[in-house]
Amino acid sequence: MRRLASILLLLAACALTGQEKSTVTHVARISFERRWAEQDPEWFGLELMADGRAKYRSLGRQDEGQAESAGEPFELEFTLSPGSRRIVFDAGPRLADFKGSLDRAKVASTGTKTLRYEDGAGNTSAITYNYSSARELTAVTDLMVGISQTIELWQTLQFQTRFDKLGLDSTLRRMEEMVPERRLAEMQLLEPVLTRIANDASVLNIARQRARDILKAVPNSGRR
Repeated sequence: MRRLASILLLLAACALTGQEKSTVTHVARISFERRWAEQDPEWFGLELMADGRAKYRSLGRQDEGQAESAGEPFELEFTLSPGSRRIVFDAGPRLADFKGSLDRAKVASTGTKTLRYEDGAGNTSAITYNYSSARELTAVTDLMVGISQTIELWQTLQFQTRFDKLGLDSTLRRMEEMVPERRLAEMQLLEPVLTRIANDASVLNIARQRARDILKAVPNSGRR
């Protein structure tokens, strides 16, 4: 009986493991990448899962002819907010509908972008573009770029709080200009470092005040 019970427990465990693998496999996914040599980072990519798991990667700009100047690859895992999930996963299944809106107008280059949707059942679709006249696709693109800008600034603030506190004011002043223009997204990622700056007596008072002001724009921040 004891041996039979052990076998049954093992089979149950295997079944649960199989269910977990199946669940992970069948979560819809959206990936986005932008390549733009004139920008820093010159490449960034996002992998977004319908359950909120998200991963960001980027590579800093490399000066021509100077391989040693290339930025270090950067990676961050985070949780995507419900509002952002709705924007990207409402548009994801309809990528084919946007093809007619791509690159019809003569506009300046804003980098080569690729958006890919996987429905979790093995079906994929993808589009590559510089510009789209479709409002919904523009919203997705702006969101992706906004997330990148937020995370890159998060990385800068993390560095400056440790090694360059005098540089914080310049970075925070630039962020103050970006907030009302809605150029940042997923700002909740900034809350811990902004709070740390605001409470750090070794930081210039003007920079601490800027951090407090930016915190007011962070969703659900205790300083709102």
